[in-house]
Amino acid sequence: MTEPLFPSMPPVKQAPKVKPPVPKEINLAFGIWVLSTILASVLQLMDLNAFVDAYLKQVAGTPQADVMSAGTIKGVYIVMVIGVGLLMLLFAWKMRSGRNWARIVLAILAVVSLMMQAAAVGIGSVLSVVGVLITASALVFMFVPASNAYFALFRRPRP
Repeated sequence: MTEPLFPSMPPVKQAPKVKPPVPKEINLAFGIWVLSTILASVLQLMDLNAFVDAYLKQVAGTPQADVMSAGTIKGVYIVMVIGVGLLMLLFAWKMRSGRNWARIVLAILAVVSLMMQAAAVGIGSVLSVVGVLITASALVFMFVPASNAYFALFRRPRP
């Protein structure tokens, strides 16, 4: 009996990938982002008429004033608020799924938001303080040690 030059190897059995449980800190950050997105969208939609009035005053006497009506501006504003809200929810969902890029995007947006709130409003209104606390708490929960360990499980080893 002759032996083959290249004996056949037994098939390699791969263990099925088991998704690690989501830590409570990530679930809290996810819940806070959802709450923050819903609250921000509702507040922006409540401010719709003030935005349209301010826009129309700003473009009065320019060629843009004749092109867009108040109804068109309202429609574009509503679509933008809903679009940004859905995008934020997508980032939060991806962050909860272990995608580090989504966590980084949310962190950048949170820092920019905090800086804009501090520059535009200050700490004068109750809503701005609540917004700052909500955003800051989501940011903290995304970067505590348990969250960092969760995201580390999804990193691919570099070749």
